[in-house]
Amino acid sequence: MAARSRLTAADVGAWLFTCNPREFAELELGLRNGRSVDGWCAHPTYRVDLVEADQAAVLWVSGNATSVPEPGIWMVGRTTGVITRGEPRPRVGLAMTLLPEVLPREQLRADPRTAGLEVLRAPQMSNPSIVSPEEKAVIEELIGGWP
Repeated sequence: MAARSRLTAADVGAWLFTCNPREFAELELGLRNGRSVDGWCAHPTYRVDLVEADQAAVLWVSGNATSVPEPGIWMVGRTTGVITRGEPRPRVGLAMTLLPEVLPREQLRADPRTAGLEVLRAPQMSNPSIVSPEEKAVIEELIGGWP
């Protein structure tokens, strides 16, 4: 994707929401026992205005190389189209599925097809980040399909 100041819907293969490892560790047990993630807070930028119902979404756990849980993609799913804007940070509605195991950051970084992921190039960027349509197709291949 060429560098430009604003994204369009055509640039988005999936929305990527980041989660710190401590927060995800608190969520993981409940997720394995059937609880779900129904939304995530986003930074109030124009990107939130591009979120629509039924767009692909991923939950990315951040952290350093020794973080537990391991950094990478832990959940995939879709946006619901519900955006709650009453708080300082809007909440984007999500319907997410926990992957059986993480798709590790290092695997994505080592694969030339995903090495340019925005979250790898700009890891401190605020939510949401994007996955290009081409990168989303690779992730889908690596996880064996999108729920």
